[in-house]
Amino acid sequence: MHPFWDQLVKVVPLWVPANLLTLTGWLFSLLSFILLSYYDTHFSSSSDINNQTVPQWVWLLSAFCIFAAHQLDGIDGKQARRTNSGSPLGELFDHGLDSSTVVFMCLGILSLFGLGERTAMHWEIVFLYAMVLLAFWIAHWEKYNTSVMFLPWAYDISQIWLTGSYLYTYFYDIGVWKEDVFQSFNIPDIFKMLFYFLVVVLLIPMSFYNQIRARIYTPSDCKGVIEGLVPVFCISLVSILYFVFGYYSPANIVITDLRLYLVGYGLLYTNINCRLIVAQMSGELCDRFNFIALPLIPMIILSKFQLVSDYNLLVSFVIFASFAHLHYGVNVVRQLCDHLNIYCFRVAKPKALKTNGHSYSNGIKKD
Repeated sequence: MHPFWDQLVKVVPLWVPANLLTLTGWLFSLLSFILLSYYDTHFSSSSDINNQTVPQWVWLLSAFCIFAAHQLDGIDGKQARRTNSGSPLGELFDHGLDSSTVVFMCLGILSLFGLGERTAMHWEIVFLYAMVLLAFWIAHWEKYNTSVMFLPWAYDISQIWLTGSYLYTYFYDIGVWKEDVFQSFNIPDIFKMLFYFLVVVLLIPMSFYNQIRARIYTPSDCKGVIEGLVPVFCISLVSILYFVFGYYSPANIVITDLRLYLVGYGLLYTNINCRLIVAQMSGELCDRFNFIALPLIPMIILSKFQLVSDYNLLVSFVIFASFAHLHYGVNVVRQLCDHLNIYCFRVAKPKALKTNGHSYSNGIKKD
């Protein structure tokens, strides 16, 4: 894929900033997510629930969106090197948006597999969803501890596979995902078993191995053992609070509004992951608790005593988390631009101001 991207990036004009390519790719993923959320709100496209079907053109457009997002995500770093505009902002922009792209991809896979009798029950889907997001988070947790990031090809392979799956669904029929391919196992069954194997047997042990090896050979680059486990505590506590809200919901919110429930957790995860990326990039300590999760405590109480409907609580939380995460992202990007004296969506750097023979940029004296 790299040689193809080397040629593809040459088509992009030099005045196009790498961050714009990253953002455009993310917008393609967002478009696919919005389409499937509208036409397949309850993941019923692959089952007989509500007799809801997704128009065939949606699968074709979603395939194009995921393919375009993958290509743009592959060439943004190369464009940054071409224009000599690589910076920590680009890394944050890329990996931060990838954190939410993983959420969109997971929900897209659920639209393919549906909620049929033989795919998965609602809570198993929640568990699988959290495991997929955890797999992406582990790479950044590992870098927080070792200062070295190892990104496996699973992310790229997933985008290619999802593109092909959307195309197959467009040309044939979504019912193919319910057909037996090996004895009494269908594709969702095999997918689940393969994923459990990759995460439990390969990904988690390999991450621990890399961290132990880094502590032996490059201890000066590693966080202390206790500090290294703090991110695990943070994401675990937040996840438990969110799952408690869903599990004890009097209205069974996980069953009645599964997509909205997964979106809420995806927003929490994305913010946690972005803050971890910022911490490891800046050499600071990670957050002990994510403030976006604070409303979960009153939400659990209000839901338990049925003072407010679970649906209204969940909708309010999703709106709050969306704006809180957007506010955080915009402010971090602005502060990085000021600190690095760069534009986010322009290749050229801001011009310094001349005052009394001295050079200033963003209020900082340069000479």
